[in-house]
Amino acid sequence: MGSRAPAVSSSGFALIEALASLVIVSMISLLIFQGIGVGRRVWEGIDTSASSAEAIEGAQSILRGRIEQMYPATLYGGNEAEADINGQAETLEFLAPPIGAGRPAPLRRYRLELTVGRQLLLTSISDVIWGKDPGVTQQVLLNGVQQVDLTYFGVQQPDFQRQWRSSWQQQVVPPELVRIRVAFGRGDRRRWPDLIVHPLTTIDSACILSAATSRCRGRG
Repeated sequence: MGSRAPAVSSSGFALIEALASLVIVSMISLLIFQGIGVGRRVWEGIDTSASSAEAIEGAQSILRGRIEQMYPATLYGGNEAEADINGQAETLEFLAPPIGAGRPAPLRRYRLELTVGRQLLLTSISDVIWGKDPGVTQQVLLNGVQQVDLTYFGVQQPDFQRQWRSSWQQQVVPPELVRIRVAFGRGDRRRWPDLIVHPLTTIDSACILSAATSRCRGRG
């Protein structure tokens, strides 16, 4: 009877070792799976941030390209001639060549605005085609936009001061600079760097300079 005790004791010790090993293996497996989950969430966050940054960069690139090519066609409907540009605090309308035009092409009338559905929308329509199919295109630049703030830098009457302004309407020339600010809702981590664009065409093509007054003829 005394010879059986060591065998029982050895079996019990082996069982405890096996249980301990299983517990350790389970803990290691749990840590590994948790690490994989954390790593996946980190990479998903990085991927989302990268996609958001690319979307903002793409929207700014499109706007920069169109506003740089802004064409100040002259209107003669009012008392004085003015450039065909209507800039307000939340909307901007102007003429520019179509996107991707590699050669001279009919101008398109662009409108930048924030829709009720919180979309930053760029709409364009052909300036020469009218009727049933005016060639309207709409491009959603960004979704989930809370606010758009447009300001314009340049000289206006009657103060003739070079400064930032909340609107640009009924002016002879386009603004020197256009600044676009975009804000997102609370909790949205996207960031929009101020987009400041200089329209390349600043000369009034309809102006005939008078040597006597150094002003455009017929404009006082």
